[in-house]
Amino acid sequence: MLLQAKNITKKFQNQPVLKNFSFSIDAGEIVVLTGKSGTGKTTLMRILNNLESADYGTVAIENDYLCRDSERGAAYVSRKERRVYQNQIGMVFQDYALFPNLTVRENLLEAPLAQKLGTKEELNQKVEQLMNEMGIADQLDKMPSMLSGGQKQRVAIARAMMLNPKILCFDEPTSALDRESADSIGKLIQEIAARGTGVLIVTHDISFGEKFGTRLISSSEFFSK
Repeated sequence: MLLQAKNITKKFQNQPVLKNFSFSIDAGEIVVLTGKSGTGKTTLMRILNNLESADYGTVAIENDYLCRDSERGAAYVSRKERRVYQNQIGMVFQDYALFPNLTVRENLLEAPLAQKLGTKEELNQKVEQLMNEMGIADQLDKMPSMLSGGQKQRVAIARAMMLNPKILCFDEPTSALDRESADSIGKLIQEIAARGTGVLIVTHDISFGEKFGTRLISSSEFFSK
């Protein structure tokens, strides 16, 4: 399996949002977390992406750990080891989180250039390849404000894919899209998974999850133990 999370527990102001929850994601699998808002779905995704800390539990991508469970709680690895883990997971945010002052091309180049994942020429070639695959190569030099919601979603996906993640996470990917655009994004996610990427989707849109996911997990299972 690619990603494994064991016994994840998280409380906010002494109120549990996750309790001893375990799950995994295999290569090519699309795992969909469903349930009402405020039931811990996004919190779990944020923990996996090191944007929130677990109180207890273990999280790893293959043999690279983010944290290990201990009697005193989740023991997080060193900053260097954490970076190795984080380089293998990407997240597409609900509001896309594109830099408004950068063009689409610049949005895609920012992180891989900073991490020195290739020369500017090599990375530009990858940008153009990904944008062709997304079907919006003609939007490369536009600002995010000039794009539709569906186009912004595709740019956000391409930006995450620039870092070659083994696991790609989506937070409510259809919340601002009409059904036709949502189905188009669903098919794109299936194409990404077919290449061996593990996918995690958080959504309240159960019909979308049933149509495009390979496995559904209800947020009610977060307290199953």
